[in-house]
Amino acid sequence: MAEDACSEVMKRPWTSSYDKHVPPTVDVPDMYLQDFVRESARRHPHAPALTYFGRTITYSELEELIERAAGGLEELGVREGDRVALILPDTPTFVALAYGAMSLGAAVVPFYALWSPAEVADAIRRSSPKLIVVQDVLLPRLRDVLQASKVPTFVSMIDDLSSARMRLTASLGRLLGKLPRASGFRRASELFGERLEARPKASPSELVAAMMFTGGTTGVPKLAALTHRNVASNVYFQKVWFNRKEASDRAIGVLPFFHVYGFGSILALTLAIAAHMVLMPRFDPVEFHRNVLKYNVNLIPGAPTLYLALLKALPQGEMAKWRGVVEMCFSGASPLPVETINRLESITGCRVVEGYGLTETSPVIAANPLYGKRKVGSIGLPMPGTLMAVADPEEPRLLPRGSTGEIVVSGPQVMMGYVGGEENPFFEACGLRWLRTGDIGYADEEWFFYIVDRKKDVIKYKGHSVYPRMIEEALYRHPCVAEAAVIGVPDEVVGENIKAFIALRPECKGKVREEDMIEWAKKELGGHEYPRLVEFRDELPKNLAGKILRRALREEELRRLREQMKEQMKKEG
Repeated sequence: MAEDACSEVMKRPWTSSYDKHVPPTVDVPDMYLQDFVRESARRHPHAPALTYFGRTITYSELEELIERAAGGLEELGVREGDRVALILPDTPTFVALAYGAMSLGAAVVPFYALWSPAEVADAIRRSSPKLIVVQDVLLPRLRDVLQASKVPTFVSMIDDLSSARMRLTASLGRLLGKLPRASGFRRASELFGERLEARPKASPSELVAAMMFTGGTTGVPKLAALTHRNVASNVYFQKVWFNRKEASDRAIGVLPFFHVYGFGSILALTLAIAAHMVLMPRFDPVEFHRNVLKYNVNLIPGAPTLYLALLKALPQGEMAKWRGVVEMCFSGASPLPVETINRLESITGCRVVEGYGLTETSPVIAANPLYGKRKVGSIGLPMPGTLMAVADPEEPRLLPRGSTGEIVVSGPQVMMGYVGGEENPFFEACGLRWLRTGDIGYADEEWFFYIVDRKKDVIKYKGHSVYPRMIEEALYRHPCVAEAAVIGVPDEVVGENIKAFIALRPECKGKVREEDMIEWAKKELGGHEYPRLVEFRDELPKNLAGKILRRALREEELRRLREQMKEQMKKEG
């Protein structure tokens, strides 16, 4: 049976459902990520690369900034194999320093900008950076932990590279403005020196480009090592899949670059196709909408919460102005509810394309076809040059198509491994190394893949395996539900009880009761699937990529249960 499954997968049967312009495989040349910028600057020197607070930087100017960053970092002692930590929002400074560090053969380590001081301290310990660059607005909160780390730290100003009167020929110290007085910290201007066209010694397939923090397949924070070839493979796959031509697209960079979606699928891809990216350090629905229309943005990479926020904040008539402007709305990071896809497409006319990926895969491994058959609710087909299958969640063997099991992937975009090797998510089968994704799913008769749920999120209710995503999809069909998340709550009688957390649309608040939602769900779901408990919230907890955090809700419930047990023991004692 396992041999049959191997043989089936190795034939890549999903390629028959590819769009006509997509080949079964894609040859990826040995390129460093900075080579993409050099090529874009060579072919399109005057094309706009980045726009930030009204200031536009061309590709030739961006190349100069990157080379100045490489020169400055080398002068400060950064060498091949070192690590440079960036605690920055989406700014030109992030782009220049990240690509400058990679030009030297150093790995960039983006930190989440809203991490607590304790989390930053742990990230520093795990990543051992040569130096740290922090945004000035974050300094008051992180000053103590950064000083305690003893790692040289440089402070970047929030308005770096934004002023219309700036010129690249001016002194970088004057451009970056005045640094708030803070003992032990240095000016970000020191990170930019003479131009240096550096080239690493190690090959792109051996050299780590970025170390990205991820929840890992067990939910424990890990540091994924992505090589230049890992990310470059993904760039090539997406360029072919989405049929992009150079210097013809305009996108918005609002998803954070410290998330792999922002780094690999937005920043790296945009620069590789010489597209124009409008940077937004923070998301504001009204400003986002203005930028779409002002810059004729035709590609919107987003996450479900971004689209939900836009639909909630903007009048339908305003979003209808996207018609004829926005061609595609990409969605990743978490599943996009079917109802949201239908609303978004009917109002704006944009084509919604869902993709699927992981931090560990640089990130994209599957997407729905651009022009051909699309199956709403499916994560789509494997990318060219990528193998996907369903495996036994516990044993190292593939399962036949149609089986439900753990989705696994093999391809050039799959990471080297976790830094420190604390977790091994790989196994060998069919003569290949496969990465376990932690997602439970299946492939249909045409090899479109579907995610049922996260392996660790499956609820055990009276012995039944209940999948939260299926319940959430049903809840999103209710006209009053803006956001929904479902978790299992420990219960002595049934094992785990099913609890739904719901954020109501504003017009429904005070008009719908928790009991009403439970009765409605009974009619939509099976007898063992509907939520027995419902709690309304104004909003649900999310990470910085906009993904709703079931884990945070589960931790809240566990804390509440522990407190209840303590109170009960006090009464009995």
